[in-house]
Amino acid sequence: MSLELDLIIEGFHDFEKAKRLGSLSEEYSKEASTLYLSKEDASALGVSEGDVVEVSSKAGSLKARVKVSNEVKKGLAFMPPSPCSMALISSSEYPLIIKVKVSKSTGEPTSLATLLPS
Repeated sequence: MSLELDLIIEGFHDFEKAKRLGSLSEEYSKEASTLYLSKEDASALGVSEGDVVEVSSKAGSLKARVKVSNEVKKGLAFMPPSPCSMALISSSEYPLIIKVKVSKSTGEPTSLATLLPS
């Protein structure tokens, strides 16, 4: 089962948090690889808070941990701007909303270390 959703990459998270925590800290990495879903979409996918999903766009795919939010409307998903969300966007543009496919997955979320140049 998968859903097509509009992913909004929104700066509702504090950019200063990344600076305070360090870009590779465990807390920042967890925040960066979080996908916020509505209760309805999480239920339709058969996932609960803390489960892992695969998020795919035309530009790439990654695994993210689900956070269910009452503030997210059905058909939308949110991710904070980070190397994780940027992996879903083509290098030629920076849209605020992109179409993604979300499906239940296993394993761990994609780590920042695998997305950042060494």
